[in-house]
Amino acid sequence: MITLTQLANEFESGLNEAFDNPEIQFKIWAEAGDYKPFRREGNTVTFFINGNLRTNTAANEANNLIMGINGLALDFAVPIQQPRTNAGQSSEELARIKNGQFPFVEKVVDVINKYFQKAQAKILYDKDGKQFSVAFRAGCAVSGSVDLVPALGNIMEISTYIEVYFIEGGLSSKDVIVYFDDSVIPFTAVRHGRSPVVDADVYAGSLVSKNIVTSTAFAIDVDFPMNADKLTKSCVEYLLNGEPNVAHFVNVVFGTIGQKLFLMTLNILQSSATGINVAGGSVSLMEAVGNAMLLNTPESYQTGRFELDATVEEITFTPSQGCNAFMAGNAEYFAGEQTVAISPTDVIYDEEIGKYCVYLITDRSVTVSSGIPFKVVKEAKNG
Repeated sequence: MITLTQLANEFESGLNEAFDNPEIQFKIWAEAGDYKPFRREGNTVTFFINGNLRTNTAANEANNLIMGINGLALDFAVPIQQPRTNAGQSSEELARIKNGQFPFVEKVVDVINKYFQKAQAKILYDKDGKQFSVAFRAGCAVSGSVDLVPALGNIMEISTYIEVYFIEGGLSSKDVIVYFDDSVIPFTAVRHGRSPVVDADVYAGSLVSKNIVTSTAFAIDVDFPMNADKLTKSCVEYLLNGEPNVAHFVNVVFGTIGQKLFLMTLNILQSSATGINVAGGSVSLMEAVGNAMLLNTPESYQTGRFELDATVEEITFTPSQGCNAFMAGNAEYFAGEQTVAISPTDVIYDEEIGKYCVYLITDRSVTVSSGIPFKVVKEAKNG
């Protein structure tokens, strides 16, 4: 099992990195520990903000894995006046009160909130070498009352409450990432699904129906808070104007287990806004049709075509820069020389030019070098 001491060390390291002040350091004990006094080296002092991490609640799931959730409390004893740590500090910097507030307390609270404002996920190992996926989230720092404490002086207690989720060798929800046009979707919930199309038949001499899957369809359902990201902008545009078949590159990541790039379009979309809450949206994404002629694309995308005198089995080319691309029915990241297998269904005959065409969609403007003529039919704007 992951111990409270391991979590205390993780929080201590993260808070010190967020504070970025080698002369003032957080020191966090698990359950209880010895007070850490200041340390002097020459004319420089390292002052320690002592903290105590303790368990409020703990629960394990009743299955064959070690998993569960712990409720933790992290309490700090913060001096109300910034400690003097070097001879160069001014009286203004060390002022106990500014505008009726304790500035050092505010600074420490800001650091704590900055570190804990986002949910985080980590891979930790217990003493037996077992791997655990650990994720945690916390509320804002809560200030207590000012008190005079022996050995600590005039301090204010600052507390934050943390929920820690853990699973042995498991995949945390924070490790499941969905990129929409290379921008991470800040979802509140995401559901991936693949549905089969089943053909049922009763064969001669049998009264039992047998089934075979003739195809499958992949889809993603996302619940998200509306903000200024690419998904929200695309959803609002689709909601208000209703332009269908606008394709976007969607990269699905399941931690270190696997990932895949898809070309997808928006399907069912709903938005909600109640009271003074953050407006939210729910959208379903589905795989786009393989025919680039039937798709619309964002302004930043480029569409081009290879023009052939006859059908070919493969096309070799080199894009001028790395890009997400869709060609021959597949979405891939292209960088450097590429050789793409071409099937008859990937080739479209254009009667106007009298050529066989294979289309290439990229998420940015690229120059394509190839022994086969390539023509841009839709230029990318804004990159």
